[in-house]
Amino acid sequence: MKVYDLIIIGGGASGLNCAIFAKAAGIDKVLLIEKDDVLGGALIGGDYNLSERSYFTGRDYREKKLNEFNGFKIDTYLNTMVLKIDYDREIVCTSKERGIEKIKGKAIILANGGKEQSRDNMKVTGDRCSGIMTVGMAEKILGIDGVIPGKDVVLYGVDNIKKIYKKLKEKNINVKGAVCDKVSDEVLGLTKNLYLGYQLEDIIGKDRVEMIRITKNGEELLLKCDTLIIARPMVSDGVVAMRSGIELNSSTSGAAVNEQYMTSKNGVFACGNGIYIHASMEELLEEAKKVVENVKNFINR
Repeated sequence: MKVYDLIIIGGGASGLNCAIFAKAAGIDKVLLIEKDDVLGGALIGGDYNLSERSYFTGRDYREKKLNEFNGFKIDTYLNTMVLKIDYDREIVCTSKERGIEKIKGKAIILANGGKEQSRDNMKVTGDRCSGIMTVGMAEKILGIDGVIPGKDVVLYGVDNIKKIYKKLKEKNINVKGAVCDKVSDEVLGLTKNLYLGYQLEDIIGKDRVEMIRITKNGEELLLKCDTLIIARPMVSDGVVAMRSGIELNSSTSGAAVNEQYMTSKNGVFACGNGIYIHASMEELLEEAKKVVENVKNFINR
């Protein structure tokens, strides 16, 4: 079995920064595991500002961090899914290239980020038809030349709309309305039809969405559309932690951590959007530094 000083699960912004800080701090054998075929996570499609103090996009930040990362020659497993963290910090993972294997870490950092709320998370009733997607899925479709998510779109929520705002405008997508609790500049730039405080109750359609039913204080409205983009708040991805028997934070759905960012499993740390959804890249960066300092102290002990 291979043994590393530190194994980092997740190759997004937090994972990349943790790997860079770890090598800079003198942690020798570091392995970064990423489920996709490239590093960067949500940074890959990020053409919007991620900073509270200056201005840079996710794409710009990813390019910068990959240059730093590549300079350290850090061991990396791509297309590798971590199933769970077993006893004594042994990771069980699987890939097409290596099959199912176990790798041991003297310390582990969970940096597996957040995820979008889908229809399943919302427990909305209705038909199982096409044309229902998250912002992330819409972003991928809008990134394909000559392809649009739909002709008549309704937004449910406004969180993360900045991710697709420019592309919706550029492709002249008809946003028929937004069902939301708050208003943002982006949503006002897309539609003036706001349904504030309404709840999504039902999705109606045969092969594709035909309309949705929303309600507010006993009032019921039917909105015709062929596409529903769900733009609800992100939540932490606690799947690996849950499979590993690690205690979860009930308010975020991510791994629960103490002041040293250690989870309920000794030697397993967590940071980034995998513990709660962060507001800026600066916040993620400072946290990654602290986590690596604690990891180094743990390894040295």
